[in-house]
Amino acid sequence: MKHFLRICTACAAVAAASTLPAVEVILDGCRSTAGWNSFNGSEFKGAKVSLSGGADGLKLGYDFAGGGQYVGCHPKKLAVPQADSLSVTVNASSPVGFNYRLIDSTGRTFQGKGFTLRQGVDEKLTLSTTGPWSTAWGGSGTHNRPEFPLKSVWLMATKGKDQPPAGTVTIKSVTAEVPELPENAVSGTGFERNLAGWTLKGEWMPQLEGAMLKITPVSAGDRPAQLEIVFPQPGRDLVRRYRLTPGNTNPVYYKVPFPAEVNPRNRYRITLKVADDNGARAEFVTTLSGKLAGTVNLGDPRSSREIEKSKFGTCVHFSYAPKPEGAFKGWYPKELLLDEISNCGFKFIREGLAMDKLPDGSWKIRDVDLETLKKAKERGIEQIVVIGMSAKETIPEFLNKVRAMVEQSRDYVNIYELGNEPNNFGQWRQTFRHKGKDGSWNGYESDGTVSEWVRKHVEYTNAGADLIKKIAPDKTVIGLGSCAPTNFHALNAGVSKNLDGVVEHPYTFSLPPEKVPFGKRLAKRDGIAIGDDEHTFRGLVESYHEHFRKTGKPRSLWVTEFGFTTFELSDVKAKGLYVGFSEQAQALYLLRRFVESLSLPVAVSCQYDFIDDYDSNPATDEANFGILRADYSRKPAFYVLQRMNSLLAGAEPDPSLQLKVTKEALHRSMVRGELVKDWDAAKIDAANGVRLAAFRQPDRPNERMAAVWSMQPYSGEFNTRPVSFEVGGLQDFTAMPVAIDMMTGESFDLPVKFENGKATVTELPLGQTVLLIKFFRK
Repeated sequence: MKHFLRICTACAAVAAASTLPAVEVILDGCRSTAGWNSFNGSEFKGAKVSLSGGADGLKLGYDFAGGGQYVGCHPKKLAVPQADSLSVTVNASSPVGFNYRLIDSTGRTFQGKGFTLRQGVDEKLTLSTTGPWSTAWGGSGTHNRPEFPLKSVWLMATKGKDQPPAGTVTIKSVTAEVPELPENAVSGTGFERNLAGWTLKGEWMPQLEGAMLKITPVSAGDRPAQLEIVFPQPGRDLVRRYRLTPGNTNPVYYKVPFPAEVNPRNRYRITLKVADDNGARAEFVTTLSGKLAGTVNLGDPRSSREIEKSKFGTCVHFSYAPKPEGAFKGWYPKELLLDEISNCGFKFIREGLAMDKLPDGSWKIRDVDLETLKKAKERGIEQIVVIGMSAKETIPEFLNKVRAMVEQSRDYVNIYELGNEPNNFGQWRQTFRHKGKDGSWNGYESDGTVSEWVRKHVEYTNAGADLIKKIAPDKTVIGLGSCAPTNFHALNAGVSKNLDGVVEHPYTFSLPPEKVPFGKRLAKRDGIAIGDDEHTFRGLVESYHEHFRKTGKPRSLWVTEFGFTTFELSDVKAKGLYVGFSEQAQALYLLRRFVESLSLPVAVSCQYDFIDDYDSNPATDEANFGILRADYSRKPAFYVLQRMNSLLAGAEPDPSLQLKVTKEALHRSMVRGELVKDWDAAKIDAANGVRLAAFRQPDRPNERMAAVWSMQPYSGEFNTRPVSFEVGGLQDFTAMPVAIDMMTGESFDLPVKFENGKATVTELPLGQTVLLIKFFRK
């Protein structure tokens, strides 16, 4: 018999356990014989014994017609650390004697005083651990009380005078009164839920180790149903199924199938699903928590104000909706959306501020936009403010607006972004033409020259950055914001040292998040080699920082837009840049890109954008980037990013850990190949490898984290892939880890081998998720 549930009360109550009365815990619910042995009293020949399990309990059969004095049963494994007494609930088919024996830690046996059981009555018998004893023998001494922990308890039917020689004793439960619960206990709360025409009343039964749930089902109708109880695991969940029949209210006893000992830092979400025979379905989640789970962040939502630091943000369009009208009218309920952004845990929002020109020629930020800044700040949200740049303005006119913008918003803003995608907005290509034609979108002309519009945009950017640093030297100034090769050309043209960071918008358009449609193989098109040969996002980021060094200043890199649209592809859009991702793929891809960005030298990443624009028009790619739909309902991505924002708040790369993927097996049918046959003459192939990244949070010095995920395109075709890896440098961080599925929020006990400060994970079944593993100081 395995050990059972370690239940704790609230932390404060457990801390004061010494002042509380003894706690009765269940040692066994007595429904299965799997953990039990039976025996007959071999020194008295002739007795027959049987043992069977059932819904009512363990049935101990005895037959003394051929002789003998006693038969019995005992658990195969038992460890009671300390107990004032044990109790057993029994029901006898006929009057019969009953007794017990305790085997202590030294092997000494103590036999108690006997009982006489009545027929057909549930009786709860107290089995003293302090005596008096009818006899005691064996072991390593002559002590007259058991020494704990107890190794076993024998429960015996005994032959009595004038009693029927054969019958059955049903053992319904074995309990112990312990002075306090173990330190690594788990706790669960009882419940009563109506699911698909059935009422399930659940009771977590106090136990020393493991966990047992007693469920009493009552039908409100006449439809049979199936009850599924799901215990989450990496890969395939562990599922037990039970048939529910109307009129049968016998309890279901569910023993939680922990793969190893209970983890005091974990929280186990157990799902109960009921489906009746006509297809009605419903489910409910009950939770078990380890005693220390309350000290661990397992991904519960945290508001923006509760999160002190983060590198994650979202794009907004409040400035486009001063009234509830037009294509962006969905942004009008500002307070509702700011509350939802805060509920999701984003620390940054990014958008521009609109300005009105006054009669005297000066500029003023609209009141409605200043209100946005104030309300965001109230919620602990910081705004990256985009300062519009137009090629139709002179530099002095532009600087007048910059000065007004900064002076009027500086109390609320720490980061200013100069311009937004000048290849698309601000009339730069159209104003500074090349040989009578609009300048090239990527800043590189067919005659091998860098576009004039790029040089002009750099000139304006430098002027704006210099002015902001002059009037507000404590502010962060970022800019450029063109596509990657254009930014590289701009850096070569000479960017002011006052521009602290460069803005990149690494959309994948139709690719998984670890890929970008820029790389060295497009050097002929772009006039410059950037990124790497595999078109990876990581390679792009690394090449940016290398180019910063080459151009004389180690700047920061800011991803102020990226995203994945969930529109529906049409014939018209079939040859466009974007493809429509499923909402589940959007959630996973946003998660993977955010986590990879966190592992790289990226200052901040902002998802585009928080809510669908244009009423979530299914045929419009630009209308479906949101993690809220236009009716303000939440897409799956909202919950995933809410969990991510909570788990990774304040996280930074951890260079002290050494990471190594030792095996990333794929069946030959799982290997993905070509993603795009011809992206401007470059073929882009899928990545089939695994990413492994290490993080730490300065405010949680007793934890370290590692994130692992597959870079393959999202697919529901196959279950999982086996991944083996090592995490070195853990030293003292060798307590039992917890692994969190960042897509679902389920947390698991991960089989890990610790040796010499290194954790080895072998054949982890990795699915469509990012698995975050938390290691704890021992």
